[in-house]
Amino acid sequence: MWGNDGSWVGSDAQTIARAVTNREVSASQVLDDHLAHIKARNPELNALVTVARDQAIRAADDLDTRIGRGEDVGPLAGVPFTVKDLIATAGVRTTAGSRALEHNVPSVDAPAVAAMRAAGAILVGKTNTPEFGASGLTHNDLFGYTVNPLRPGGVPRSPGGSSGGEAAAVASGMSVVGLGTDFGGSVRWPAHCTGLRSVRPTIGRVDPDGQYPGVPSGDHLLTNPSTMHGTLQTIGPMTRTLDDAALVLRVLSSRQYRWTDPGSVDLARLDITWAPGDGTAPVGVEIVAAVAGAARRLGARPYEGGALAEGNDLFGTLRSVETHTDIEELGTDFGANIATMLSGVRDVDRQVVERLWAQRSDLVHRLLGEMGDVLVLPVASIPAPPLGEELFDVGGQSLTWAQALASCRAISVTGLPSVVVPVGNTKSGLPIGVQVVARPWCEHVALAVAARL
Repeated sequence: MWGNDGSWVGSDAQTIARAVTNREVSASQVLDDHLAHIKARNPELNALVTVARDQAIRAADDLDTRIGRGEDVGPLAGVPFTVKDLIATAGVRTTAGSRALEHNVPSVDAPAVAAMRAAGAILVGKTNTPEFGASGLTHNDLFGYTVNPLRPGGVPRSPGGSSGGEAAAVASGMSVVGLGTDFGGSVRWPAHCTGLRSVRPTIGRVDPDGQYPGVPSGDHLLTNPSTMHGTLQTIGPMTRTLDDAALVLRVLSSRQYRWTDPGSVDLARLDITWAPGDGTAPVGVEIVAAVAGAARRLGARPYEGGALAEGNDLFGTLRSVETHTDIEELGTDFGANIATMLSGVRDVDRQVVERLWAQRSDLVHRLLGEMGDVLVLPVASIPAPPLGEELFDVGGQSLTWAQALASCRAISVTGLPSVVVPVGNTKSGLPIGVQVVARPWCEHVALAVAARL
């Protein structure tokens, strides 16, 4: 529990679910504690942009009734969770941080949200995101800036992005579990900025439907497989403990894929490599030192391949040939970032695009041949940046947020699973996370290695 006031705020998901299932506390009481905490903290942090209070109260009451009847209500019974405002939630406004969708209320949950509800979790609200998730810093014209709850030295900082609202909500105790999305680092970078644990699953592990922008099909929103966004973006959990991350990932995991328990992994038999970065962008000295320390604890050998250094550039090149038709079809009332992105769309020969995707296939094949069973590397070049800053000095070189996320983007383009855990702090007190990257469908291996750290 958070402090000694008897509140359930700050408790982990498994503790809450066990207590609710055993009728040691009601789901309604757990919810009340979190709604009160949201009321107290959210005005400062601006993490939640829509609070689903009435719907959550009804869901908690219904859960308590079912438990009273002796029903099995699932492994996340009574656990309050939040959802990034890019992901569809039935009956709860979903804006994608855009004025074009300011009044959009889906009638059908994204499959990932439906899985959470079926497991007994209680949706308490939606969290802030840059418009359509197209930035590594969380602010938009509709809701403004989200603030990192960690503020060493009193300096207001960003929680990263684009799942920055989720990171701020979970790190501050307003939510127990967050559902974010990850395209170029959007659950990994915010976890690094706020000291959380997160998982970018293998592409396909979690049903990707229900993310904006997408393809409308009746009441449903489907992923567009012909776009880079539709191909590479995943939904993944953000939590305060690694055990919770593993539990939620199992809940989210599509039924057609076998789940393997991380406890079954023999770490002594793993071939683990590590890199101080992706090879294209400088990384802060303190971050490299923390990653190197994690590598030593794991007995990792240096990564010596060449594929990793190609990933970030390929990610950027693929992004540059996107048409963004899914966004254009939603209207014209967009913020400056999206307007600039749309204005940069150009006609590209289809053969050029096909060659880029063929290059990606070759890159994945080569990286798998070089990395061993696990690759450990930084999440980003910098820790959580001061709020409002857009350029960051690393070793005398000025980086944009996208350049600072080169190590994330290099992994995103491959579609490999990546788990982030904190492994230290900067001298100023900011958390440092590390990426633990595994082979396809081997999230259990990444989770097991991360647990050692």
